[in-house]
Amino acid sequence: MKQPNLLILGAGGVGSACVQKAAQQGAHFGDIVVASRSLRSAEQAVADVYRLRNHHGSGRLLAESVNAMDSAQVAALIRKVGAEIVLNVASPFCNLSIQDACLATGAHYIDTAVHEVEGRVNEPAPWYANYEWPRKPEFERAGVTAILGCGFDPGAVNAFCSWAAKHRFDRIEAIDIMDVNGGDHGRFFATNFDPETNLREIREDVVYWEDGCWRKIPHHSQWREYDFPELGRHRVYAMGHDEVHSLAVHFAPKRVKFWMGFGERYLRAFEVLEKLGLLSEEPVEVDGCQVKPLRMLKKLLPDPKTLAADYTGSVCIGCLIEGDKNGRRGRIFIYSTCDHQACYRDIGSQAISYTTAVPAVAAAMLVARGDWNVRRMVNVEELDPDP
Repeated sequence: MKQPNLLILGAGGVGSACVQKAAQQGAHFGDIVVASRSLRSAEQAVADVYRLRNHHGSGRLLAESVNAMDSAQVAALIRKVGAEIVLNVASPFCNLSIQDACLATGAHYIDTAVHEVEGRVNEPAPWYANYEWPRKPEFERAGVTAILGCGFDPGAVNAFCSWAAKHRFDRIEAIDIMDVNGGDHGRFFATNFDPETNLREIREDVVYWEDGCWRKIPHHSQWREYDFPELGRHRVYAMGHDEVHSLAVHFAPKRVKFWMGFGERYLRAFEVLEKLGLLSEEPVEVDGCQVKPLRMLKKLLPDPKTLAADYTGSVCIGCLIEGDKNGRRGRIFIYSTCDHQACYRDIGSQAISYTTAVPAVAAAMLVARGDWNVRRMVNVEELDPDP
């Protein structure tokens, strides 16, 4: 039986990691195509696969150029390469245009982050209801699968919750998603994935679910400490994050909250950048040109792909889930740890990109195999967690 062709949109840190992991699992796919606005970036991602000898399938590994914001261009590329599955790891600003292209061509869709609109922050909760969930009827009518938020967080953590609901609890009462990077890249200040996306989400107000309603607090205003497996005790701060907005709707627990670890140096640098206005998306005039400070800062910060070689230490991401089983209260921490240097040896990536890429490619494999080819739009927790 012919395996489906896979189109990966985006050749940044996560996109390049997706190409590597998909190529390693090439037996599940036909041709694997990576496309980026920059053809050079896509070609480099392909070259790196061959350099690391990670291509284990019989299909072709190809590079293409595309503007992912242009749905007609994306649809034309899908038809050109015969893609049946599209893995969107481009900017979250592109989600809707890529979804339009998938609806037009019948290709199945997977992404790793909720759709964002440039210049808009602190969108109403739940975030998925603003742009993507209203499209559910379109995907169901078209018989096209769309899996939203299938990186690690969101993504794997959603599957952790659905597994706990299926196998460990009659009812889930509380979910605390915790993400800590215990690694060191040796740079004074850098983000582990796209700086624009990363810094936008950190500076937003923290939205979480508690006692039947959405609540909001300022960023970095609430913290806790937790003893993480393999990493030890770390301080984590409440932060807004995609998965809170679907888990609260689908499980209706008393609380869903996301926590992220930040070092003191990172927090001090972030505070200075924020106070100087360098995290703003409002254009300012510089020598007659309109410049967005955050876009300029992105150009000055290290490319996340360049951090991998020197990164040491590990990350731990997990869900602390509380619930009831047969009338008895219980708690479980479902987690994953990942070592930066092990990721680099495997695919030339740091662990943040790696942990996002692995679930995304696994989802593409499950769609290809039929397990997750549900022909409608879903979040990960709505799918069977066992495969």
